[in-house]
Amino acid sequence: MARQCRIVLHPHGDDRDMSHLAPDRVRLGGPGVFAGDWAWTPNGDGQMRIPVGFVGVLVDTWNGWAVFTCTRQVAEAIVADQQAARDRYRHQLAAEGISGERQERMVDESMARLWFDGDVIVADEAGVHDDPDAVERIGPDSDGRYMVMGRAWTWLPVHPYDCDRIAGDIPDPPSAAAGTSGTPTKGAADA
Repeated sequence: MARQCRIVLHPHGDDRDMSHLAPDRVRLGGPGVFAGDWAWTPNGDGQMRIPVGFVGVLVDTWNGWAVFTCTRQVAEAIVADQQAARDRYRHQLAAEGISGERQERMVDESMARLWFDGDVIVADEAGVHDDPDAVERIGPDSDGRYMVMGRAWTWLPVHPYDCDRIAGDIPDPPSAAAGTSGTPTKGAADA
C-alpha cells in the first residue's frame, strides 16, 4: 500500500523514495528540491500544491531563505516558469479589461522578466523596483551551474511530494555509509 501511494503521489510517477530530499534533510552542499515561497497554489480539489519544484544544491542561506545552484536544464525551467507566471497574470488582467501598454506595465511592475541571452540569464526587475539599472546578468559558474535569483528571491526547500512536477534529475539517496552532515537551512524544518 505504501509503495502504491508513493507511485500515485510521486511527481515522476515511479516509486523512488525521495525522503532524503525532505526540507528538514537539506544541508549545505547537498541536494534538494526548491520553490519560491510564492509557488503554493490550490489545485482543482483546493489542496495547496507546488506546480513545479526545481532540483538544486544548497550553497548558502540569505535572510533565512535558500540559495541554490542548478543545471542549465533546471535554470531553463525556472525561466519558463517565470514566463508562464507572467502570461497567467497577463490573461488575468485581460479578463479584467486591461490591455496594451498598461497591461505590460502592470506585469513588469509585478514580476521580473527572465530570458536567456546565450549562456547568460537576463533578469530584468527594472519595472518591479522602478529602477532602470535593476537588470542582472546571471552566468554559469565554472561547473556550468546557475544561481537563479539567489539572494534576491525567497526560495525554500520543499518536499518533492508536494510538487506536481520536478524540473531536473532527482539525485539518488546518499549511501548509508556517507551519512549526512552540515546544517539545515534556517526555517527548513518549518517548510
